[in-house]
Order: sequence, then structure tokens, then C-alpha cells
Amino acid sequence: MSNVHYLVVKEKNKKTINYFEYEKLAGFNMTSKNKNIKLKDAINVNKMIIINPSFIEKLINKKINLKIKKLIDLIANIYNDGDDEDPAGTLMIALNEVERFKRQMINKYEEYMTKEQIKLLEQKIAILEQQVTMQAYYINERRAELEAEYESHKAR
Repeated sequence: MSNVHYLVVKEKNKKTINYFEYEKLAGFNMTSKNKNIKLKDAINVNKMIIINPSFIEKLINKKINLKIKKLIDLIANIYNDGDDEDPAGTLMIALNEVERFKRQMINKYEEYMTKEQIKLLEQKIAILEQQVTMQAYYINERRAELEAEYESHKAR
């Protein structure tokens, strides 16, 4: 089969298939997560290029918000698991996850985001980093207080 690609465009009154050279189109590339799905009497799509800027913006915002929600859940689970041997260590792992998330979002979506979106994302990430570091400092101070209290009781 030749290496020909098509773009299906559905308009109100026209039902035509237009040919585009999609390698030359600039847009947001998406691939399917499940590559093994094959349906009868259906078109199998391996890759999509989204060209509409407002749709790209909405799609990226949805992906970023979903990942932020997962990161917040991870941090909340770390806060709730107070019976760890090294809670400050787990908080440092959470801080590393926040930094990793920040780098991923900037590397993946920076060219598609506006300056306002980037600024808002950086503010959200800064708040997460601040909360995690404050909790780590609190746990370290609490541990120092408990050790000092233990030493004072031990001397009696």
C-alpha cells in the first residue's frame, strides 16, 4: 500500500475527503494509548494532528489539570501515611515528583501554551513545592523535638 494519508473533513453541506500532506502541518500530535484495538467496520487511527489552537489549548489544559490532580493525590497520600519510618524522605520523593512534573509539562507543552498559561502552571507548581517543603521542615522539627524530649526523659 502506498504511503498516502487523508484528512476527513465534515462540514454542514459538504461531505468530501480532502488530501493534505500532514507532515507539513503544524499542530499538536496525539497517538492512541491502546494500539491493539481493532474494530470491524471502523477506521483504525494511530495518530492525530490537532490544528485548531483553541482545541489544543483545551486539550492541554485538561491533560495538565489531570496530572496536577494525580500529583496532589500522591502528596495527600504521603501526608496521610504518618507511620512511615522516614516521612521526610518520602516528602523529598514527592518534591522530586513535583520537579519531574514541572520539567515534563514544560518540555511537552511549552510550544502550545500561551505565556499566561505557563505563568499559571508555574504558580501552581510553586504552591505544591512550597507545601511539600513546609511539611518536610515541620516533620524534621517535630522529629528533633521528639528526640530532645526522649533524651530529657532518658536522663531521669
